[in-house]
Amino acid sequence: MSIYPPPSEPALLPEYREPREHERAFLSLGLNDGQTLQHFLLIAQKYVWLVAVCAILGTGAGYIENARTPNEFTSTANMEITQDTADQFRLDTGGGYDSGYVDVTKLDTEIAILKSSTLAMQTIRSLHLDKNKDFLPQGSTYNWDLSKIQDRHALIGIFEGGLAAERFGHTNILNLSFTARNPEMAAVICNTLIDNYVQHNFSENYAATQEVSVWLQQQLGDLKNRLENSQEHMLTVQKDIGLVGIDQTQSIVLSRLVDISHDVTAAESQRLVAQAKLITLQSAPPDVLATLSGDSVLLGLKERMTSLQAEQASLSAKYGAKNPRLLEIRAEFAEVQESMKAEQSTVLARAQEEVNAAKENQDALQRRLDQEKGSAYMGNSKAVEYSLARREYESNRALYDGLQQRLQEAGIIAGLHSTNIRRIDPADAPDFPSSPRKSINLTLGLLCGLGIGLVLSFMVEALDTNIKTIYDIEEKLGLPMLGVVPQVDSKLLSPETFVRDATSPVPGAWSRLAEAYRALRTTILLSRAGTPPQVILVSSAKPSEGKTSITTLEAIVFALNGARVLLIDSDLRRPSVHLRFRISNKVGLTSVLTGKTPLQDAITQVAAVPSLHILPAGPIAPMPAELLGSLQMQRLIEGLRSNYDFILIDTPPVLTVTDAAVLVSISDGVVLVLRYGQASRNVVARASEILLRSGAHLLGVVLNAVDLQSSDYAEYYGRAYNDYYQSRVDVEE
Repeated sequence: MSIYPPPSEPALLPEYREPREHERAFLSLGLNDGQTLQHFLLIAQKYVWLVAVCAILGTGAGYIENARTPNEFTSTANMEITQDTADQFRLDTGGGYDSGYVDVTKLDTEIAILKSSTLAMQTIRSLHLDKNKDFLPQGSTYNWDLSKIQDRHALIGIFEGGLAAERFGHTNILNLSFTARNPEMAAVICNTLIDNYVQHNFSENYAATQEVSVWLQQQLGDLKNRLENSQEHMLTVQKDIGLVGIDQTQSIVLSRLVDISHDVTAAESQRLVAQAKLITLQSAPPDVLATLSGDSVLLGLKERMTSLQAEQASLSAKYGAKNPRLLEIRAEFAEVQESMKAEQSTVLARAQEEVNAAKENQDALQRRLDQEKGSAYMGNSKAVEYSLARREYESNRALYDGLQQRLQEAGIIAGLHSTNIRRIDPADAPDFPSSPRKSINLTLGLLCGLGIGLVLSFMVEALDTNIKTIYDIEEKLGLPMLGVVPQVDSKLLSPETFVRDATSPVPGAWSRLAEAYRALRTTILLSRAGTPPQVILVSSAKPSEGKTSITTLEAIVFALNGARVLLIDSDLRRPSVHLRFRISNKVGLTSVLTGKTPLQDAITQVAAVPSLHILPAGPIAPMPAELLGSLQMQRLIEGLRSNYDFILIDTPPVLTVTDAAVLVSISDGVVLVLRYGQASRNVVARASEILLRSGAHLLGVVLNAVDLQSSDYAEYYGRAYNDYYQSRVDVEE
């Protein structure tokens, strides 16, 4: 007799339909994870060994860094920059002197001067640092020659590498520190640099002030001759008229001459002051010119040039003369020099314009005075002539005395320039090294190691697509979770052993395995609203995931609860249910579907569980899919529904063959079995997609062979679950 269905009764294959909206979530790969802090903690606990190894390596790296880094000591000195005392004696002072205020730009300029290559080289020469092994690079045997520009740049770079200068908060105090391998040398360098800075500040300003003093002396010589001539002329006129004094209020001409004479004197004084300022600016060096002129643009350019010089020296020492950044610095340095020259020319031109304006004003007033004098002389008034002579004498005397006072002030300005720098705390040799910071290095190494370990843990977890947790199934795959079956010895999976343990009155009956299957039975019964599913299809995504063990033992649990249960082995290619129950497979499902054997002759009752019946697969069929999808199979299941409370069907893997997809139309629900740590998310998603597209009602997923000691399992039941049942087994033993 043929095993194929007759032509009048074609095979019934399930119709294809699109998944419903709520079923589409089952097909996703869980890209919207919504991970919680608890999940992150579980990942860290799972890969605690990786985090610990990284933490140990990070701490070891910090220890190695501490061991290979030589001790360095930092010595610090403090000094106050106040308003220059000489400012109140400057030739162009207009009052409003405030001794407590120092412009932030000036403080930044002083910091740049402290870091300049000039002071660095001066300190290196004065302390012979080019011969000091504590200053030179450790282990260096090079013979440094200060006559070579490359060596000078390299030494300046080393010097500036240990130098630090900064403003203390919002005060006028500057903190100057130097770091070296020798604590005494660090203090000496710091103090010597301050000495050189004070001397440099004094000498530059003194030279500019001396130029003003020389010019003023020349002008005083000319004024002295004019004063003597005016005095002689006044005495001669007084002698001629025989007067000792005269009433000046009686003459309008005299009053006008007096006023004009005062204006001429004031104009000449302004010209001399402007000319003195011009000579001062012309004779001052470029850096002093910026300070004397007070021009903000020139001060900014000076500060930028100093900064570029320091950066050039540092980069030249570290990377050599061909460094690309050095080329950029040289180009920018040339531009700043050109800008400074242009701005200096502008400042000098502005001063020259002031001199010219003052001279024109003086000449105009002098011409007016001469005109008034002519008018007075034409009146043949000896009194007027005498008064004019006296006023000229008095004007020359006042001008001479004023410039004499300025000359005396200029003589002390140079000494006053140094008083704006006041040391607060000199540098002392430190007692403890400033680097390496051993505790900080070890802490940073530990934290970095922990961070790297956590990152690697999350990366490994993200790359691992195997199903291991309830979170993987419910959140990432969107599939309902029916239960978790623990990993046990294969001997405990045999039906005889399971029945014995599950029905034994001793405490061993509360075994983890039996309780897991009882919990699975409960979730299956509650998986569908209304009546529980009667015909239950059990399958897996791929072979060797334990679906047959799940089906056989779950059938026993259903039967032990008093229900009439039929277990059907529909894996017609590799049947194994008969092997587990040790029954014959000569007749079975294929025999019934082909009409060779009546149904009652193919079903076997399990002696240990009377309410459990087995329908083995029977002889191997050449085309199992067509046989399982036949009308006879549909009629067979419909007929069995009235005889049994539950029918469990063991099917082949979904991705291997199409048998499971063919049988979903005759079932009330499908249970998908996954093996812990072996089924990937992509594989499970594909298997669930096939079942759903075939019209299956997917009840959920069973995670099989779970390691109870893993942190993944603790997420589901907690550690107490394992300890509880382990203690039961210990009592039994």
